[in-house]
Amino acid sequence: MINTVKNQINCYYVGGTSFSNQLEAFLKSSEKDVMLYDVSKTMPSDTQWHEIAERLDVSLKSIMDTEKIDDFNSDTSYSEEDLVKILAQNPEVLKGAILIEGDKTMHTTDYTKALHFFGVDSAGLEKTFHTEKPTTKSQTEDDSFI
Repeated sequence: MINTVKNQINCYYVGGTSFSNQLEAFLKSSEKDVMLYDVSKTMPSDTQWHEIAERLDVSLKSIMDTEKIDDFNSDTSYSEEDLVKILAQNPEVLKGAILIEGDKTMHTTDYTKALHFFGVDSAGLEKTFHTEKPTTKSQTEDDSFI
């Protein structure tokens, strides 16, 4: 069973990629606790994989890059148990990352979408004129504009 705690993000991913490095950096800069699980080092249990698929409401096949597996036959109908075993033997086929916080779960290959989903504020960057319209009118009676 996956341990879910409010304000803690559990992240399942394959480490050592530019995606995973960017995702790690952004998640660590959030004001939330982050538990990172590099599946190439620590594989989730069969039960956890089934829970992830259930939370996402998808087949595990949809979060796998099966083209990375030499003997994978895309015409074969694999059971979820088969897919768990394939993931265990080939962790590098996991696409992107699975993020879980409380009841929220998402699969993403775009870390910026993950940040928005979990309410992370783009690493604390403030809005600037190119993202926010400047104030051009008086906001109070004491403001004077020419």
